Amino acid sequence: MASAIDVENLLWAIAILCIPLLLALPAKLLYQTVILGIGPAERSYRSTVQKILDAGMQVEQFREVLDDESRRLGIKPSRAKLNETDLLYPLTLTHFILTPMIFILPIVAVISLPIIILGIPVLYALEVILIRRRLLINIIKMLETWFGKQIIHIPDAGNDHWSNDAKVLDASNIAVHFHKVPRVVFLGLFSWLIIHWTLRLDSVIIEFVLSGLFYILLLGVVGIVATALESNLVLVDPARGRIIPIADWLDSMLTPIVGVGLFFLLGRDLMSEARDGGNTVLFSATVLMVLYCATAVGVTFQWGYSWWRGKSVRKRFEVQAIDKMNPQSYDLTRNRGRIQLNVRCSMAERIENQVAPGTNLTFTDLDNLPTAHASVLKSPENPLE
Repeated sequence: MASAIDVENLLWAIAILCIPLLLALPAKLLYQTVILGIGPAERSYRSTVQKILDAGMQVEQFREVLDDESRRLGIKPSRAKLNETDLLYPLTLTHFILTPMIFILPIVAVISLPIIILGIPVLYALEVILIRRRLLINIIKMLETWFGKQIIHIPDAGNDHWSNDAKVLDASNIAVHFHKVPRVVFLGLFSWLIIHWTLRLDSVIIEFVLSGLFYILLLGVVGIVATALESNLVLVDPARGRIIPIADWLDSMLTPIVGVGLFFLLGRDLMSEARDGGNTVLFSATVLMVLYCATAVGVTFQWGYSWWRGKSVRKRFEVQAIDKMNPQSYDLTRNRGRIQLNVRCSMAERIENQVAPGTNLTFTDLDNLPTAHASVLKSPENPLE
């Protein structure tokens, strides 16, 4: 009954849930104006980088030109690289909703530590099953066979833009890793809301333990699969005229499920607390605590696992993809409004020889893409012959 609901406490609970959003707006504005910069020099540099991206080329192929451009405009290399990262891997409002975790990091770290420790053997076991036992590549092969799709390789525009070496603490590297954090963070809140809704346990500790174990499982599967799929495999559906990176295809399936599920579960649990005489304010505070604990775990996974196992997982998966499917590697470029999908070589040749349409290209090459590609283009085989 509506009359049984404590409206005042419900409004306070909703206000608490809105706090991260209210903090995210100025944080995003600060990032864009102070850290990235909004001066004419930064705008000119970003337009130069955007020109490369619009042409479908890789940013690192123009590194010397971009370094010269940043010096000419008087932009520090770190800020120039960060602006490139913002165009390649933009941070949205969703990312800044998670940033208040920094202010309560000591508390969150203590609470999240058991989940992180328990997660290490689980991640290792899942890696053995998904990667070493070739489960993931076999699933993708079945996807290609059963649904009549084709798997090809198209290098990402941000290839080699970040590294796992000592520069991992550079602002641009931090932004790249943080760009991938929301994918795994909201799984944590999703896990807790499911356990809270379905089991309705009296013991908060048991509830947190079960949701933590469920989160570790989801985090491991999604995180390892997403790391492996950074190998730039693309799903092609000629019948519908679609080209979809498999990593984006995974996100397109997860985002509606987790996103809609979060709103449904959050609204349902909040109204249940209000109707049953529960403490809605405490529930909202618990939601924020779970969100920031999941953020700490997600950040730890993204940095720790990427540094520890990320490169080896991608390399192993690339070898499996070459062995299982031997996909062709293409360049997807745009020149004067004309989009060209050109086969260049096999994926193995691209990776082993680092085949690219030249390195340290100039903007003259960018304006003459057919000429820049002419020496290495191969014609695809006609499937009807």
